[in-house]
Amino acid sequence: LRSSEEISQHGGEWDNDEERSISLGSNPVVVCIDRSITAMMEMNDACRHKCQVSKSQSIPFVSVKTAGVYSQIFCDFGPCFVVVDENGENPRSTLINKIEGHDDDKELLTVHCLDGERHDVSQGDVIEFQGDHNADVASRSATFPQCEVVAVKSPTCFTVKEREEHVSKQKSLLNVLLEGKARSFSRVKIPRRISFSSLRDILHPSLSAAEDGPADMKAECWDDDALFAPSDLDKSFDPVRRKAIMVSMEALDKFVTKYGRLPYRSSTSHGSNSLHDSAKQKRTDLERFLTLIQKISKPESTKTWEKVITQFSNTCRAKFTPVQAFAGALGAQEVLKAATGLYNPVRQFLLYDCDEVLEPSRSLAKGSDRNEDDDVNDQNRVANGQSYILGHHLSQKLASSRLFLVGAGAIGCELLKNLSAMGAGTFDGGCLIVTDMDTIEKSNLSRQLLFRDHDVGEFKSAAARTAVLRFLPTCRIEAHTSRVGEEEEGPFDDDFWSSGCDVVLNALDNVEARLFVDGQCVSNGRGLIDAGTLGPKGNVQVVVPYQSESYGSSADPPEPDIPVCTLKNFPYDISHTIQWARDLFDGYFHRRPRQANDHVEEIAKMEDLTVFAQMLIRKFGEDAALDMAEELGEDIGVFPFTVGLDSNDPEHFLAVKRASLNWAIEQADRLFRVAIEELLRKHPVDSVDEDGSPFWTGSRRIPTPLRFKTLDSGEDEVSATQVIINERIAQFVQSAARLRMETFLPKPNADELAPTHVSLEDALSSLEEYSSIIRNKKEGSVRNISESRGSNPISDVLEQLNGAKTGASFLPRLNLIDFEKDDETNGHVSFVTAASNLRALAYGIPPADAMETRRVAGSIVPAMITTTGLVSALSCLELMKILKGLPLTMHRNAFVNLALPFFAFTAPLPAQQCTGVNGREYTMWDRIVIKGSSKSPVDAMTMRKILDKIKKSAGLGDDIEVSNVSYGPYMIYANFLNAEDEELLDSPLMDAVRSAVISEEGSDENLFNESSEAHQPTGKVANLTREQKATLSRLARKRYIDFSVVVEHKETGEEFELPLIRLVREKKD
Repeated sequence: LRSSEEISQHGGEWDNDEERSISLGSNPVVVCIDRSITAMMEMNDACRHKCQVSKSQSIPFVSVKTAGVYSQIFCDFGPCFVVVDENGENPRSTLINKIEGHDDDKELLTVHCLDGERHDVSQGDVIEFQGDHNADVASRSATFPQCEVVAVKSPTCFTVKEREEHVSKQKSLLNVLLEGKARSFSRVKIPRRISFSSLRDILHPSLSAAEDGPADMKAECWDDDALFAPSDLDKSFDPVRRKAIMVSMEALDKFVTKYGRLPYRSSTSHGSNSLHDSAKQKRTDLERFLTLIQKISKPESTKTWEKVITQFSNTCRAKFTPVQAFAGALGAQEVLKAATGLYNPVRQFLLYDCDEVLEPSRSLAKGSDRNEDDDVNDQNRVANGQSYILGHHLSQKLASSRLFLVGAGAIGCELLKNLSAMGAGTFDGGCLIVTDMDTIEKSNLSRQLLFRDHDVGEFKSAAARTAVLRFLPTCRIEAHTSRVGEEEEGPFDDDFWSSGCDVVLNALDNVEARLFVDGQCVSNGRGLIDAGTLGPKGNVQVVVPYQSESYGSSADPPEPDIPVCTLKNFPYDISHTIQWARDLFDGYFHRRPRQANDHVEEIAKMEDLTVFAQMLIRKFGEDAALDMAEELGEDIGVFPFTVGLDSNDPEHFLAVKRASLNWAIEQADRLFRVAIEELLRKHPVDSVDEDGSPFWTGSRRIPTPLRFKTLDSGEDEVSATQVIINERIAQFVQSAARLRMETFLPKPNADELAPTHVSLEDALSSLEEYSSIIRNKKEGSVRNISESRGSNPISDVLEQLNGAKTGASFLPRLNLIDFEKDDETNGHVSFVTAASNLRALAYGIPPADAMETRRVAGSIVPAMITTTGLVSALSCLELMKILKGLPLTMHRNAFVNLALPFFAFTAPLPAQQCTGVNGREYTMWDRIVIKGSSKSPVDAMTMRKILDKIKKSAGLGDDIEVSNVSYGPYMIYANFLNAEDEELLDSPLMDAVRSAVISEEGSDENLFNESSEAHQPTGKVANLTREQKATLSRLARKRYIDFSVVVEHKETGEEFELPLIRLVREKKD
């Protein structure tokens, strides 16, 4: 799987002899896989033995066992394991409104959050206050004592007291808090010690042992909730079920010891399946299993006990891939916890099963006369264990199903690994269809194990297909690189969604694509399994056709956007400055080059730019037009200084470099000095709001203008802070000038490396050269945008465009730069980091390193292979339930957090019932279908005919009439407007749809003169935009079209919404 891993193999039996023991290195973890309880206890004892002998930390021990559809995880990390971080989440800084003291208790303080802020603290948490944001960052947190949260009064208010270990040293510091010098607070993560018990102490507290193995479990073991981490809210708190699984695990060990094999499934031909009835002539393995259980513990007289024991005995012989994947992912996560101290470990058992996937009866398919164990003995069949547990018929159904996997990233790789192990796409028309438009990046290799170093740069779907065929050469798998979406042309048309796939598995990373896929599945009656992760958190949602609600039926609230005023003038968190810098990148190196390319020919052709200036003002307004003209002047006007030189001439390179450095210096001065001084002139430090409150309070931080100063500037002595300012300005100029050059210079060929255009020394020398210019820009010379503009807006715009006119005739097309977060050599993250940290320095915000900047600017969702492995396992389990046709109550949506650990499994909600005409109910899955034919094609049906067909197909009486008909957001018929519109009623319905789409998509700008290639409304000629053409083209390709229809009672006026009306076009040859 990974060539970089060091693996050593030790043969032979487990040996406790210290002279022959295995060296486990400096930070060992012992993992025991599918071993007997006796072997587990011996290994666990050996891990504990180190602690007892050397008085050091014991070796963490993890055990993972699976049997059929049941699994057990056990952890013992020693008597004093330290968890350094319980959840791995960064504490959030929360702004303070005020801190008040208590008259009755001088040691207590009440903290009130700023309006709009909500804290994230709980009772017992430790918090740390931060002071003046413009103070030295390193000393800010040391000014105040750490406090403990005593009580939480509301989401915005809580009470604290000073921690006892800080009281004697910093007694007077509470007064500093009361003086209002603290501006914010955040939680402090305190390491926590956890004590574990050994497996022997839990299962075998006495030193004696029975003849046939370890002593019986003591009764309290499965009754002690503290020993079991809940994994299923419906199952984990049932003590009978817990006991049944625990004793079954031990009985399985005893069975193997006694009979030298695993139990076979018991059927009516070999004996009774009942726990109480026995065939006298021959004992079944189930009866043998029951006998061993009776020796371990007294049986329970409940249906749950009987069901679990029977199903465990009948399935424990085989392995089931989803259970293996679930237990493996969870076990791997516990190993990481043991090695790092990050996240809360399982304490100490975790039992998971999916016995709801089992059929009520294990009878063989009709016409089959083979034994149950034939599935395991047949070495030519894929997924023998799966066939043994669920039956050959269901495994064959999986192998012959067409499964559509959307996404081949972290989750997609795990899904493909599982599906190949389960035999998907290996029989009678079955196929795995995978699509992903992304290519493999080096950073993917750590968590997407289907890919190798040589795959970097290849499409994920193609590389994943190659990997699957390595695992399973008989698998039929198609790889596509098409995006799935409404606007996309490609293989995923209406015919594909209606008949080209059976079940869809989502492995996507954005909500928009998820909603589209969800809509297609609902529209075509396809099952959908959606999975997602965020670090240690994961979720799985199953959409069962015609039974459950869909993914789009409920949605999480959108992430709150950062207000524009916060980004522009009042940032108070590093995420604000990073987003500002990210927007700056797009503006400088993508929007502006595209803007120049769009207008350069137009400017070059015009004799007089007055018309162009008037158009800008009319379209964008005076201020925006002036800004745009200034940008065009900068971007196009630079070329008179570089024209006449061959682009391959070194002089051309140097000319572009000089111009780019000058531009970068001007931008640095404009952004970090001029703009801030202008803001402070508008809102002085001592200014107040309309209500008389100080303006610069709460989340508003007083910024400090930044400018470059040379060491020999002749001004005051250069401080350490100024040295930092100089360094960061130089970094900004370096990265900005480099990217500016790349927009002008020809792109290198694919096999050529782009030169490193600008060094830090280049930036520093240019800054020193221009420092006198910057130094002479005193406060009085700061350009005030509103005051510097004359009374004639057209003249102002023309003044800015003068340079652009000259350069336009020489300008080649500028290169557009798209932000790429994963290439460390392209300078993109460097620019955002430099710009963000300069702005943070101006506003007294702690800076962020390149890694954190990359995460925020690139919207990177942290992924852990353990979480992706676990949600993929659950997805494959739900896939089998869909193929099996289980009722909705047997399916499970899942939300997990492996850091806590927390598991929540719930049955999907049923689809909402809607009441229609005459009390008839329907759901989102229902459709009323109207089909076209060669004699009466859908596109030729008139509105009048469609309205008649709707009434007939819906079974409406004469007292009901159609009120309105809509296509998506477009209303195309309303009886109060169109009931007597003979022209509309006698026109084809599709003409009305096209007209509505065109009028909605229409624009007064950039109309094309060529005629539309798409079908036009009858009798109409239109000049269409690209968007209009694309919309009509998509409409023409659709196999069917759904309409929303509302009807009303003629007498009462009561309205009812019908199920969606589907017009099915006739198939074309």
